[in-house]
Amino acid sequence: RDLIFDLCQTALDLNYDGLMIESHNDPDNAWSDAKQQITPEKLKELTKNLTIRRVTNDDEAYLDNLDNLRAQINVHDNQLINILGNRMKVAEKIGLLKKKNNVAVLQSKRWNEILGKMILEGDEKNLSEEFILKVFKAIHQESINHQEKILKN
Repeated sequence: RDLIFDLCQTALDLNYDGLMIESHNDPDNAWSDAKQQITPEKLKELTKNLTIRRVTNDDEAYLDNLDNLRAQINVHDNQLINILGNRMKVAEKIGLLKKKNNVAVLQSKRWNEILGKMILEGDEKNLSEEFILKVFKAIHQESINHQEKILKN
């Protein structure tokens, strides 16, 4: 029950189409899903405290500013793709070197060192450890895939 308000507000912030909130006069004695039900009074209070956001804003200054910021995001997204593409080319060169020298693709010690370093650097940039782990695990797996393809050919 403690999470209902935050969950509802998040749904509204993400522009979901609606909410489904279970209400019961005596939630503790409800026959089903008692822990997720609230009283009608609590429901009224909850809905009164929710903030409903607009889908957009027609203000010209807002729209110009938003377009400018989105253009900056697009530039960074393109840079990310280019950097990742270049990184994979280096991973392929490493794969060729490992194949030539009969070395295994996965180097666990190096991987753990990189991951630890990236978590620390991410923290300095206000990026959560969870985010860094997801991103670098995906990048690492793609690098492994590129290197394995080279070893198999």
